[in-house]
Amino acid sequence: MTGQEVIELIGLNRAKSLNSKSEKLLESESIVFDHVREFEVDSIYFNTDENGNSFPAVFLKRVKTFDDETLQAIADAHRKIWNYKKVLFLYVYSDTQIRIYNCSEKPLIKTQEYIDYQKELQSVEIKSYTFSDKKQLEELNMLFSRIAIDSGIVWTLEEAQFVRDKINLQRRVDKYLVESLVNTSEQLLKQGLEINFIHKIILRSLFLLYLEDRGATDEKLYSQLKKGTKSYFDILNDTKATYQLFERLEEDFNGNVFTLEKDETISAEQLQLIKKCFISGNDSTPQAKLFEDWRLFDFSIIQIELLSEIYENFLFKTDPDLKKKTGTYYTPPALVEFILNEKLPTNKTEINYNVKVLDPSCGSGIFLVESFKRLVKRYENQHKEKLTDFNKLKKLLTDNIFGIELHPQAIKVAAFSLYLALVDKLDPKNLWQKKKHRLPNLINSPNEKSLKEQGKNLFCRDTILQNREIENIEFNLVVGNPPFGTTDLLESVRNYCEKYGFAKEMVLPFLHKATKFAPNGEIALIFNTKVLTNTGGSYQSFRKWIFNDCYVESVYNFSILRNAKKNFGGQLFGDATGPISILFYQKEKPKMPSDRIAYYAPKTFIKSNVIDGLSIDFTDLKYLPREECQKPDTKIWKIAMWGGMNDWELIQRLDNSKLNSINKFTKKNKIESGVGFQLLTQKKDKPKSSETLSKLKYLDADVITRYYTADNLLRDVKKSIKTPKATKFYKDYYKIDDINKLEKLTAFRRLGDVKAFTRPHIIVKKGLEQNSICASFIENQCSFRDGVYGFYTSIENIEELYLLLSYFNSNLSTYFLFMTISSYGIEREQIMKNEYLSIPINLNEGQSLKIKKATTQVLSKLKAKNFLSNSIEKEGLEIFISKNIDSVIYESLNLE
Repeated sequence: MTGQEVIELIGLNRAKSLNSKSEKLLESESIVFDHVREFEVDSIYFNTDENGNSFPAVFLKRVKTFDDETLQAIADAHRKIWNYKKVLFLYVYSDTQIRIYNCSEKPLIKTQEYIDYQKELQSVEIKSYTFSDKKQLEELNMLFSRIAIDSGIVWTLEEAQFVRDKINLQRRVDKYLVESLVNTSEQLLKQGLEINFIHKIILRSLFLLYLEDRGATDEKLYSQLKKGTKSYFDILNDTKATYQLFERLEEDFNGNVFTLEKDETISAEQLQLIKKCFISGNDSTPQAKLFEDWRLFDFSIIQIELLSEIYENFLFKTDPDLKKKTGTYYTPPALVEFILNEKLPTNKTEINYNVKVLDPSCGSGIFLVESFKRLVKRYENQHKEKLTDFNKLKKLLTDNIFGIELHPQAIKVAAFSLYLALVDKLDPKNLWQKKKHRLPNLINSPNEKSLKEQGKNLFCRDTILQNREIENIEFNLVVGNPPFGTTDLLESVRNYCEKYGFAKEMVLPFLHKATKFAPNGEIALIFNTKVLTNTGGSYQSFRKWIFNDCYVESVYNFSILRNAKKNFGGQLFGDATGPISILFYQKEKPKMPSDRIAYYAPKTFIKSNVIDGLSIDFTDLKYLPREECQKPDTKIWKIAMWGGMNDWELIQRLDNSKLNSINKFTKKNKIESGVGFQLLTQKKDKPKSSETLSKLKYLDADVITRYYTADNLLRDVKKSIKTPKATKFYKDYYKIDDINKLEKLTAFRRLGDVKAFTRPHIIVKKGLEQNSICASFIENQCSFRDGVYGFYTSIENIEELYLLLSYFNSNLSTYFLFMTISSYGIEREQIMKNEYLSIPINLNEGQSLKIKKATTQVLSKLKAKNFLSNSIEKEGLEIFISKNIDSVIYESLNLE
């Protein structure tokens, strides 16, 4: 088979040639083509979703042979694609073979010495396939075909394990650059530089390299400062010239980006560390050995939008407390693109470019940069020509792009990112250096002394306080990613929530105040999903307002993606594992309101990790009745996230009928419940002493098994001290140097319900066991920690505990709680005691007797075997439980 025939075999003949006429391309495809024309590839395969958004998935390059010259060209193409970040795979094929390259892997470091490209490219090659080998072609078609790419099958097939072993998305350009910046910062810290100064010097370098690589600075600018210099790296060889350049740019940027302090000092050696960082990152190759004029990072390719991610990740990794205090997580470009595809599309029919956009928590400006670029594109759609005029671009920016941000350093990054987006459109790009083309003042920050003039676009303010200057502007679109969290709340947030009766949750005032910023406009904001599902009264008050006093168009719930493995693309917010959603709404009802709300809850992350983007599958779309959504206490958001309308109707029937609950059952049958003890971990904790606890055997939550836990798993209560924090505290408290020398543990933070330890009991874990509720009968007295609940009664009443044991372990209980409670399946995989007590129960006397009898038999089998010794016995017991317990429960609720 020829190379072209193989490409047809694997379905990639649908790839778009870089010679394709622009009118035959989708708008999203045209944008990609403009970015990658210099990559020395021949075609691009796009994955297109049901909304018509295309995402580049594979680059293809045809070659005659794989000789040294060709391999050098492949290495160069690979470096460019790595800097582009959006595509995982480069397919290079001749008429005899195809080689699959991993574009998430760091490129070769080019040195002055001879490079054996055949050998060195092996580190970025996933596999090569020879066309004459039928078995190889079969594997190629199975793992790397169009169907495999579209379905993301490479992440799930057992045969593709070798591919997964080679791909690590944490080695992409943005991650490696941040890692390199953090590493350099640590070296500079050790040399005595202050962290805020390090932030400034690194950010200045980032800004200058973006300008230089995009042609916005030139040799003339550098040679004016020092004769013979041609680049920023040349300037870095001279401390005096470096600061002359910074001073020049402080003047050119009106103090909006560069701010020099009088006492700044940095050595030539320290400047060389920064230079090395931006040339080859963390690589250990000495500077002198690197190929002249070669650089790993290419800021003409690294997207401007990534500047926001790079800055915020770098800042938070070097100052982690700032992230905790602000509740802020960077917004990845894919999520920004997704939101703006909905609210600010740029297809050829979109010609309205006078759209006032506000991001009320703009951070380092990613939403604003992308919005500005889209308004430029709309201007070009209207006028049928490229927009390169400085004054028109400046006016478009200052008339329409607005942001509010509390953190002064972040707002400077936002200003520079917008300057860069403007400069990137100019022709020539260095036009901004001329006196008559001064970049606009954007930042408005009365406390910032370096500003020569207050701007009217980026406000360094507390969004939630009254800001008349901003609130007098009527915005057409409000977009953004406000901070969320319930700790370290600003006084303004706390007061706002109290005023409106909302939960003290950071994001709620932003969602509410957005309607004041855009009373007649549209709003699209990211928020934490528990706002939809939390059953607390103050959360219900917010939901009553948002779904009744506003018009919600759609909700996108991405909670299921929160635990995506980092190697498979990472979480939507990096190390933020909390569930996120997007709310599309407006204050006023449209003329033709819908009685349904569109609700998307993607069930998989697979597809979104082969492509760099959020590709929506319409099988994840549901239309929820608006009337139900308007009820503050509705459970529809959680139910529809995992199930369908049949599930909602079933839960409604279970929830609304006159059924008893476990709570009523326990009261009727004199079953009490309590929680386990807590250890001391902080000096401010007041110790509580208990000789009883010190003598009781202890059951660790990790060894609890469903239905029955054997006595031989019980330990001394001293074994409850496991974490480093608890170990350190108790060593200090008892004045010992080794925790194993502790003779007796008598001091606790809370004792728990001691009766739950000493009377006949079953225990129920707060966490889950293989995604199911885990309740277990314990024959002897024992204590347990606060991650376990104890249900106990008198010895005469033991059979009622047996019934409760089986009911908790039933499929019905797991299903009901999974579908209804706020955190299970959304944020923390745990169940509160009051949630266990809410489970419906409707057993008659005969059904109760059947379950008690069956439970007795189950416990007998487990005791005899001291748990099941093989899979056949286990399967047999599961069938017995299904027939004699689960089926009886279904019958009692009329579910059979």
